[in-house]
Amino acid sequence: MLALALLALALLAPAVQGADGAEPVAWRRTLEQISPSIVSIQVDATRAFDTEWNDSGQATGFVVDAERGLILTNRHVVTAGPVRAAGLFTNQEEVELIPVYRDPVHDFGFYRYDPRALKYIQPRSLPLYPAGAELGRDIRVVGNDDGEQLSILAGTIARLRREAPDYGRGKYNDFNTFYLQAASSTSGGSSGSPVIDIKGRVIALNAGASNQAASSFFLPLDRVQRALELVQAGLPVTRGTLGTTLRYTAFDELRRLGLREASERAVRAKFPDAIGMLVVSEILTEGAGDGKLQVGDILVRINGEYLTEFVPFAAVLDERVGQPVELTVERGGGELSFTLPVQDLDQLSPDEYLQFGDAVVNNLSYQQARHFNRAADGLYLANPGFVFAAAGIPRGSVIIGVEGEPVRRLDDL
Repeated sequence: MLALALLALALLAPAVQGADGAEPVAWRRTLEQISPSIVSIQVDATRAFDTEWNDSGQATGFVVDAERGLILTNRHVVTAGPVRAAGLFTNQEEVELIPVYRDPVHDFGFYRYDPRALKYIQPRSLPLYPAGAELGRDIRVVGNDDGEQLSILAGTIARLRREAPDYGRGKYNDFNTFYLQAASSTSGGSSGSPVIDIKGRVIALNAGASNQAASSFFLPLDRVQRALELVQAGLPVTRGTLGTTLRYTAFDELRRLGLREASERAVRAKFPDAIGMLVVSEILTEGAGDGKLQVGDILVRINGEYLTEFVPFAAVLDERVGQPVELTVERGGGELSFTLPVQDLDQLSPDEYLQFGDAVVNNLSYQQARHFNRAADGLYLANPGFVFAAAGIPRGSVIIGVEGEPVRRLDDL
């Protein structure tokens, strides 16, 4: 019997080894297939603008439409202002990159290159797969990590509802979205890297990391996919807002804020996996919600539909720019309904600047208005130059008047 048992174990061993080796082989094949689509991006922001200084850096992007030459990367790589950029493929072919779109809030944007400029490499379009962002899924982050043109960092999706990273006051910050988290130890240069699964599908976009831990933060692709489809169709990417910053809050805290038991029961019945809802945490002065919504309001329904997460909320606003929406909130145990106009986020994002005496000023953005806790009007001093530096006026100042006349936009000058 002992001899038979040993023989059986000997016969089973090769099969077990084969099963263990299947996954590494699959990963190797996947990485070989996607690597020609990874692009190392050299960025030169030519002017100080909004939240950023004029600066040079490097990052990552990847091809999402090889026919049109579209590359997906982070918003902070496309930048909010004037930029010159070049993309380097893995075979060392370089192409000029033209910014096509940068989201007003979320950390993604698109560059375009001329596919005819590539002679020796044929990158394929990497498919976006937002539904693949699942807890426990093994992933690889492939990109220009710390200046290494092609680094491959492993990880496992550990969190699906992390708050957007906070990069500090006066800097670009994402909001009104969840982020994914994994211990992938990404660093500078890997911004814009694809987060792929074993089948080569992109399930998220690498956006940031912790300096004090191995944590990496990935942007989900739900709204990215919509933007890509609109860009491919040559249509404008509409983005709406109520001028509010929302925070995802667990049910135990919602009860303390006044969530009614009947509402919690209805929400849990409709969304069995929900563990919280959205709560107003900031309101833009003179924004759509100013004077009606209050910090601490719990969002219950929009246009009559219950909601608990950011994506359904954004989907309604993005399709109704310039139109009213019906918002139902709970405040202190009571229910309130408001009809609010949906503002155009692009109108709250500067797209021009004025330069004189080496100084650069642009319209105050929604990003900066949140930091200053004021309306999105006035001129932001992105670079004091000789003129303002001599007067002791620092970068980050907001010009609200000239010669006793109020100034709200660049056109007022």
